Amino acid sequence: MAVCDNSQMHRNCLSWHIRIRVFKKPFKYWFPGCNFVREITSKYKGFLDDRSIIVITEKAVSVALGNIYDESVIKPEPISKYFTKTINSHLWGHIFYRLFRRGEDFLQITGEIPLECLAAHKKLSVKYGGLLHFIKPYSEAGIDTTNLPYYYVSLPLRNADKIAREIREEIVKLVGKDVYILLVDTDRTFKPRHISSLAISTRPSYVKGIIDLGGLGYILGRLFAEKFTEYPTPVAYDGYWLGLPRILKVAKIAEKSMGHGLGRTAIEMLRNLGKSSFDNVKWVDMNRIKHYPAVVIKIEKIAY
Repeated sequence: MAVCDNSQMHRNCLSWHIRIRVFKKPFKYWFPGCNFVREITSKYKGFLDDRSIIVITEKAVSVALGNIYDESVIKPEPISKYFTKTINSHLWGHIFYRLFRRGEDFLQITGEIPLECLAAHKKLSVKYGGLLHFIKPYSEAGIDTTNLPYYYVSLPLRNADKIAREIREEIVKLVGKDVYILLVDTDRTFKPRHISSLAISTRPSYVKGIIDLGGLGYILGRLFAEKFTEYPTPVAYDGYWLGLPRILKVAKIAEKSMGHGLGRTAIEMLRNLGKSSFDNVKWVDMNRIKHYPAVVIKIEKIAY
């Protein structure tokens, strides 16, 4: 983009380009009850300026707020087991298997996790997301099984937009900078290549322009991959509106820096911990690695 003084057209013209900088600090695991806002400000206070974007994983916030559920208390009925097996083995195991980027991950989940556990997870997903999320292959309704002990799962934040606003207000008060807050999740969102103000997500989102279609969104995004660009899901945003395309790009850049903690899937987490059963995964195990639940992104306009 060129910016010129009207009185000096074609002379002393300045050209600009956009530079995106990422600041990444390791954290200890955010256990339930953790004051994660103070953790963030403690790590990043010296790096925050007006318009800095603090990108935080929704899952870590959910755990810190105690928004978790023990799926071992769910007793799935035979009908739940039947439909779970049908969805996993037939719909995704055969018909739509080619849509997976990492199909082996899904086969590990369905092959190594007992049907009782899979059906309990599906049953909980119906409560939070309805049938469109029941048919999703994994992480149904934004319910996440990784980086948690035993049979706990993190639940999607209800009123995530309000929570993002409260986080922003508290951090602004603590550091005196007008920062922006973006909550993200690794569940996929697909933006049509030729439409800038609309995207289809596979989980609930409070960001303007994102439509949650659950499992149907996953099928459409992967089946017509040439018509979509794939991103992680911006769950909630509070700050100066940057436009949906830029928010999606920021989420994608942040995802690369945050990583996946103890594993992309529950099975990968077990293997990384050297455990054979979820019964053996303890809270203390969560701190065996460094976590990156929050990063700071700065969008800078540079003249040259």
